[in-house]
Order: sequence, then structure tokens, then C-alpha cells
Amino acid sequence: MNRIVRDISVMLTVAVFGLTSDPAAASGPEPADPLQTVRQSFEALAKESPWPPRELPASVASPLKTADPDQKRSKQLELIARQADRQTRHGLELAGRGAFFAARAEFIGALRLIAGGLDTEQKTNVHGRALAVALTAMKEAGDFFPNGPRLEAELDLPRIIAAHATPVLKTDAENVTSMTAMKCYFTFAQEQFAAAAGREVAGAMALRALGKLHDTLAGKKGIAGAAAAPKAMVFYQAALLVFPENFMAANDLGVLLARSGNYSSARDMFEYSLSLCRQSTTWRNLVVVYRQLGQTALAERAEREAAMIEQAEIARRKAASMAGNAPVRWVDPRTLSRMSNGATNFPGVIQPPAQAAGQPGEPRRLPPVEGDIRTVDRSATGTPAYRK
Repeated sequence: MNRIVRDISVMLTVAVFGLTSDPAAASGPEPADPLQTVRQSFEALAKESPWPPRELPASVASPLKTADPDQKRSKQLELIARQADRQTRHGLELAGRGAFFAARAEFIGALRLIAGGLDTEQKTNVHGRALAVALTAMKEAGDFFPNGPRLEAELDLPRIIAAHATPVLKTDAENVTSMTAMKCYFTFAQEQFAAAAGREVAGAMALRALGKLHDTLAGKKGIAGAAAAPKAMVFYQAALLVFPENFMAANDLGVLLARSGNYSSARDMFEYSLSLCRQSTTWRNLVVVYRQLGQTALAERAEREAAMIEQAEIARRKAASMAGNAPVRWVDPRTLSRMSNGATNFPGVIQPPAQAAGQPGEPRRLPPVEGDIRTVDRSATGTPAYRK
């Protein structure tokens, strides 16, 4: 993972701005408008691609599990992290209904909760400030993306950079292109997002959700913001910086890299994701990458692995569904008393509530269970039904 984190800035250049790792392919005349080429390449990838359509994940609790929980972590911070996780799930539900901007507000709100909780815990304002400057950098980076008939050469970069609050390139504004400036802003933003979330898994999940949201926007004509796909990469990479064991963000980042044609880096990311959690969806993504790289034998082996794991996943889902649909049988107090005298555990039997004389009993509403949303010691809740 250390090597992958070190290569993050390289991936940002290669995958987002349409560069290639093949020196021979990189030679040739420079296009007049590189960013226009990037837009055209993403449109072409959206039309015909071996990858599944961009879809937001279902709103389920995070299946991530920390390997070494922090014993010094306060109960207050744990409660804040749980609330942030719930807010992220609510954002996913909104996004699933097409309310993308409301979903974005929920994801950013979850990050604000995490940053505020960490600052309160540590008696500082470092995390909140990092989140603020990261959001500012992401917004200001859009100024380097030519819109409409405006060309890159028409951008007054020194004036734009001088007017920005983002503290990068202030002394080098005369010697950069808009593409380089955008890359620097995005790199700065992802580092600040990671600093804002600390090592909180709930923060990593909110960042990953923002990545999914922008990746979805990049595939929708008419509503995508400027540079939505590069922004998705920023959030995926920030999620991995916060929690390197985030196998879902690693898979999503691999898909984004593969869509941009950087199959070598995509292969590394899929293999890293599988080293953390063996999912059939990631194996199938790896099959596509191996075939694109001409590694037929590895592709066949990966396809066999995907089939075996998929069968196991289906069996687990069926078992979980059967357990969840187990009938609950109500019994009268006399029968319950007679059963309790002979044994202590009766699966599927719930004691009816106490009732006053002459009043009919009503089913008791059980209190809500918080155990399904955990941020310190998480257990796997299943495999997502999407490939990305």
C-alpha cells in the first residue's frame, strides 16, 4: 500500500488527464486543447466500455473492519462516527433517487461531523480547517477547466491563481499550464481531505461516497460539473489515505483507472483490493484488465476465482435471507411458563408484554439496535451487488 500511496499523484496525472504510461504512445504532436481531448475520451469511454455503468452503491452500513482498534478512542467520538455513517447512508439513498446535490451535502456534512469530533477530542481546529481548505481547493480547481468556447490559452492563470485562497502555485503562476495547476490543486485537496478525516473509517466511507457521486455525475450528460471524473479520483485516493484497508475505494479507483486506459495501474489497484477482501466483482474487473493487457492465462484463472467466490456469496445471501425471514411465534403466558420450566432458549419465541387485567395484549416494539453501525470494530455485512 505504501507504494500505491506514493504513486497517487502520478495516477492523478496519468488517469485523469489522458496521459499514458507507454512512452511510445506518449510521443507525437501535442493537441491544441488537451482538456478538450480529455472530455472527448471520457465521452467515448461512456459510450462503449467493458466496465459496468456508473451506479451508486446501496445504502448499507460500512462493511469495513479496522484491524487494530484504538483503545484510547472516546465514547463521544464513537457516537459521532456512527452518526456520520448514518448521514453517509442517507446521502446514498438520496443519490439513488437522483437528488445528487442533496446527497453531496449529506456526505460533506458527515465529514464535518468527523472533523468536528476530532477537533473536540484533540482540543484543536486542525481537522476543520483542513476540510475547509480542501473544499475550497476543489471549487477553485474548476477555474482551470475551459468551458464553452473558451480555450486554455485564453485563461489568465497568474490572475486566477492570485485571486484564489488555495495556497499553492503562488510563486510559480507564470510557469504552469492549466492542466498542471488543476493537478496541483487536486493533490493539495486530497491531502487536506485525508487530514480532515484523520484515521476515522466513517470519514473514509464519506470520502468514498463523494467519489462515487462524482463518478456518477461524470457519466450523466447535462448535470456533470467541471472535471467530475478527476474529482472522483481525488476522493477515492483520499479515502485510501484515511483508511488504506478500504477495499471498496481501491476497487472503484481501479475501475476509474481502467476507464481512462491505464490498465497497468488498474491491475495493481484491483490486486490490492483483493488482498484486502476477495470479492467476485473485483475478480471480474481484474479479468477485463488482464485481457486488455494480453495476459490470457491470468484472465482465465481470475475468471475461475470469480465464479467460485460468486457461488459462495450467493449461498451466504440466501442463508442470511432465510435467517431474516424466520417466523416469530407468539404464545400465551401459560404455555410460555410451561416451556420456560423445561428450557431457557426457544428460537423464534418472544415473550408477550405484560398486560393489565381485562386489557388485550399488543406486540411490543423492540428498541432500535445500534450494533449494525460500528466504526471501531466493524464486521463484514455482505458483498455489494455492484462492480464499482
